[in-house]
Amino acid sequence: MAPSGSLARMRKRVLDRVARGEVSVVQACRDAGWSRSRFYELRGRYHRYGEPGLLPKPRPSARFDRRICAPAVDQIIAYAIEHPTEGPRTIAARLALPRFGSWGVSHGGVYNVLRRAGLARRPARLAAAEALAATEGGPITERVLRDIRAQEVTRRHIGSDVVGEQVFLDTMFVGRLKGVGKIWQYSAVDGACSFGFATVRRGEKSARAAAEFLRAHVLPVYLEAGIALKEVVVDGGPEFKGEFTRTCRRLGISVHRIPPRSPDLNAFVERFQGTVLHLHYRTAFRYRFYTSAADIDADLAAWLRFYNFDRPHRGYRTKGRRPAEIFFADAPALLVMKGWDIDELTPQSVRS
Repeated sequence: MAPSGSLARMRKRVLDRVARGEVSVVQACRDAGWSRSRFYELRGRYHRYGEPGLLPKPRPSARFDRRICAPAVDQIIAYAIEHPTEGPRTIAARLALPRFGSWGVSHGGVYNVLRRAGLARRPARLAAAEALAATEGGPITERVLRDIRAQEVTRRHIGSDVVGEQVFLDTMFVGRLKGVGKIWQYSAVDGACSFGFATVRRGEKSARAAAEFLRAHVLPVYLEAGIALKEVVVDGGPEFKGEFTRTCRRLGISVHRIPPRSPDLNAFVERFQGTVLHLHYRTAFRYRFYTSAADIDADLAAWLRFYNFDRPHRGYRTKGRRPAEIFFADAPALLVMKGWDIDELTPQSVRS
């Protein structure tokens, strides 16, 4: 017997049990997994059509294509951009006129077309109209000008191709720990290989602490590898002025300050600090209760060894290599002195 016939027989058995008074409607629906409205619907179909009324309703062999044709879609989008302040109801009414093609489209269909095109909201249609006017030689509005400038900034090449040519510095507020106080992280990243440096200090950030970080933590590593540190890139924070500027001048390092409200130009260290936050701090503070800044700094130093020597970086410069492979490319013996397997790391110089 076909599945549809078996289903009809099962439905009839349920109706017959209720008709004979063996079970109540509620109990029959509970046993069959029906709702009571479903029971009365099937009983009405049985009384009206007999046993054929209990068969499943036949499905149509082919569904009617309800999609709006491509020419109508193009007309809707073109009209919406040309008249960006008009809504779906107005657009549907206008497209029904003969001079716009006599398109019989509902306002819901117009809205769906605009939503799929990203033009459902009025500001989006206004922005599209401005962009169209700019491409056709019309007036360049302030919004379009901002978008053009933003695209120029995002496409700008940041960093350098030579290790030590540009080092990006910044500070990050780690948090206020009970019994310890404010904790700030001082960070530095090489713009050619993403080799990172970091340390934490208790208290308010200061130019003296930033200068000490550069002199005692960053510069010795470059000197050990025989690399000249030429320029540091910093923002306009007070910790990178005064004592920090004088220290750079004394060490023969030039200072480049990025303009205000331009974090993208300091993206190397911003991304590095985000990595420290997500991969280190958010795990470390759940496994250990810190009572001093020295303990935080020790754990951070251990994590930096993993970041620089073990973790592959997949940027367009590093291409899956670890920062140490590039940083110590011309001094592989230093890797052995630091306890790393020279066969595991394959230095590839980017300074050639």
